[in-house]
Amino acid sequence: MTTTLSIIGFGAFGRFMASHLKDHFKVLAADHLPIDDNTSRGLGVEPVTIDQAARADIVVFAVPVQGLGEALRHAAPRLRPDAVVIDVCSVKIEPIDLMLRLLPASCRIIGLHPLFGPQSGRDGVAGLPVAFCPARADVSTSDRVRRFLEQALRLRVIDVSPDDHDRQMAYVQALTHFVSRAVGSLDLPRAPLATRAYERFLAMKADLQNDSLDLFLTIERHNPYAAQVRRELAASMAAWEHRIRPS
Repeated sequence: MTTTLSIIGFGAFGRFMASHLKDHFKVLAADHLPIDDNTSRGLGVEPVTIDQAARADIVVFAVPVQGLGEALRHAAPRLRPDAVVIDVCSVKIEPIDLMLRLLPASCRIIGLHPLFGPQSGRDGVAGLPVAFCPARADVSTSDRVRRFLEQALRLRVIDVSPDDHDRQMAYVQALTHFVSRAVGSLDLPRAPLATRAYERFLAMKADLQNDSLDLFLTIERHNPYAAQVRRELAASMAAWEHRIRPS
């Protein structure tokens, strides 16, 4: 019997996941907004209600962390007792805590953070990294999910605790996205005299400009270590501004 996998939250990343999972599972897709028939047919997925999606063998929540609690509460009484439940949020402490508190004790729970998206994965996902945080799963389930990620999708799986994940992401994501948003607010010219360093600056802006505001807010508001990194950046900039002033 074919394993059913549902994606709850069919935004840009949900659709991106579906395109890579449709050859391995019967993929169901649900969202609080109607799913376009042409989109679902093109991706080879079956649009269903959120209630129906919650009854799949594997349930993947691809919703912003600020809406995850509500989605989990709605799905919890409808989940199969042996369901494997996965989140793909960009932070890990808060969503894993929510899943452990709100979902039935019989559910297997794994936190994932694919460190790529539709833009960076547009030419394929082989070799790209994914953070792997099994929260409440037996060894067999964890190994099965890991093998699928490594062998079927050819991802580079990185074991990490939720706390260590968020500590690293405060620099890797929160800092870079914050600087990119600030730079994106400037009218940066395509200068004929541009240096390679300036071109890299423009490239960083271009790499992140298509990321949603929801993703940015998740990274900045829901990572408990992000605010401190922003304060460190502000203090460093103020110190350098003071240093370059004439004495």
